[in-house]
Amino acid sequence: MKEALQKAKWLKFIQKFRGYNREVMKAFARSFNGHTMEVGDLKFTITEATIATATSLPQQGERWFKNRGLEDQGWKDMLKNLGMDTSIFTKGILVHVIKEEWTALLLLVQKFITCEGRFGTMYMYHARIMMNFMEGHALNLPYFLLASLKKMSSTVQKHVGHIEPHLYHHGFIRILIEEQLKNNKDTWEKFLIRNHFQEVTETSSSSPRIQKKK
Repeated sequence: MKEALQKAKWLKFIQKFRGYNREVMKAFARSFNGHTMEVGDLKFTITEATIATATSLPQQGERWFKNRGLEDQGWKDMLKNLGMDTSIFTKGILVHVIKEEWTALLLLVQKFITCEGRFGTMYMYHARIMMNFMEGHALNLPYFLLASLKKMSSTVQKHVGHIEPHLYHHGFIRILIEEQLKNNKDTWEKFLIRNHFQEVTETSSSSPRIQKKK
């Protein structure tokens, strides 16, 4: 998988994940208006370009998000039985019908890109993201991530009394904040202390160990 991630120019992004702070996450989700965020004494603009810089991801490929359909059927090459009737899977494609070489990538996408935690099923947006690793199906991931941040924050701001179920992108948000702090010659630790955020940093989104394909 490491070679595939390097070829797609995703490896540096995945290796940047180093945990998160839950209170910072909440403050981000409450403040982000689709353009700017304000957490503690830090305020900056988030764009497709700033995401590309912070993540080392290329701004290349189709600008696609979940609210668009997926007409390209190339994703079916991921299935063990290419001719199977996928219409029976009304709530997503079960992992056991996906070729083994794609399941590890699916788990990585679910953990670090879409962050919904439902690891037993592949939905069409997972399939589109994974198609990035097929010839001629490049996806502009900074565009996708910006759209996802907008969706998450908009949902949180509609459920101010019950935001926990709607929070995701924890580690990704830390990556964005740390990039801005670096530009300001500041550090994550100083930022947390100065703004009186709880100093315990969650580690469940730490950088994964990428296995080389045997």
